[in-house]
Amino acid sequence: MAHCRGIFIPSAFSRTVGVPSDCAISKARQRLGAVSLAHLFDALAKPVAAQETPGAFFQKFRVVATDGTTVDIQDTKANRERFGIHANQHGNAGYPQVKAVVMVECGTRVPLGCAYGGGNEYEPGLFDKLQPRLEKDMLLLADRMYYDFARWKACAERAGALLWRVKSSLNLKPISVLEDGSYLAEVRPSNTLIRTGRSEKGDSLVVRVMEYHPVFADGTEGERVRLATTLLDAKKAPAGELCRLFAMRWESETGFDELKTHLRGADRVLRSPLPDLVEQELYGFLLAYAVVRLTMTESARLERCPPRDLSFIHAVRVIRRRISFPPCGGSNGQRGISGNTPGNRRGTRAEPRRTKA
Repeated sequence: MAHCRGIFIPSAFSRTVGVPSDCAISKARQRLGAVSLAHLFDALAKPVAAQETPGAFFQKFRVVATDGTTVDIQDTKANRERFGIHANQHGNAGYPQVKAVVMVECGTRVPLGCAYGGGNEYEPGLFDKLQPRLEKDMLLLADRMYYDFARWKACAERAGALLWRVKSSLNLKPISVLEDGSYLAEVRPSNTLIRTGRSEKGDSLVVRVMEYHPVFADGTEGERVRLATTLLDAKKAPAGELCRLFAMRWESETGFDELKTHLRGADRVLRSPLPDLVEQELYGFLLAYAVVRLTMTESARLERCPPRDLSFIHAVRVIRRRISFPPCGGSNGQRGISGNTPGNRRGTRAEPRRTKA
């Protein structure tokens, strides 16, 4: 606050303007609440990749992915009542947690939406709140946890295409085998979905299935991966291309690492003791992350390189320098920044970026 006073108030009067106490700031945050930041995030969380952005599109579809993560919060009575707490045979364990499901644009890692709840909430159920954000030009990537017949059908009606991993226990009997080794299969709702009214008996859909074992850098094979997609034409969407595309799902995991480790700080517990302030703080971090990613996307456009090639840590450092110069716009803060922008792919690297074996 003292820093902001020096920037926005003329130096002749800055000493006569008091700095709010921590208590005053906390009360002001409570008056503001989380709704305003939620609306601001919703306004900012929009797709930004252009057709020519590397890795952002598969054919005519914008590639997006969804995944979930948890965040530790302060262990207070109000937070425990709102978000719950883990328990085992010995009693309560660890901090209360917020579980958040985020949808991201894979080519830029810009967040497109967030749904959150208590740490014990069902992750796919939180994702259902994000379904209205799907658009007809999107191809959605998701892990096997998210699949059930009703959710697949609902997302297929909203999105342009789906490419999800499904469990090996899912009954998928081939209807016909295609020339690239994939096959068409019919899926039906489970008895649980029919009993709960989420699907009707006799419903069915045709999906295309691909199965493969990923090969790692050391030559070893991973467990079998089973993908299902709504792209049924093997000539227009070959199986090999779709299997490689599914690896883009990890862009959401990388985004969580950037937000939780490099922006928020590793092993940091959110400081807010009240649930409304926890939600406000969560949106604050999402907004900060979105601003960094949008800045990196614009820098990549100017440099004509993929946004994912830029260093997130370097971008955060540059942005902090830009907003941390001395009061009243002193020139000292500008020194050392020239040429040190997110558009400079190597930044302060002594050696070029290398792919680890």
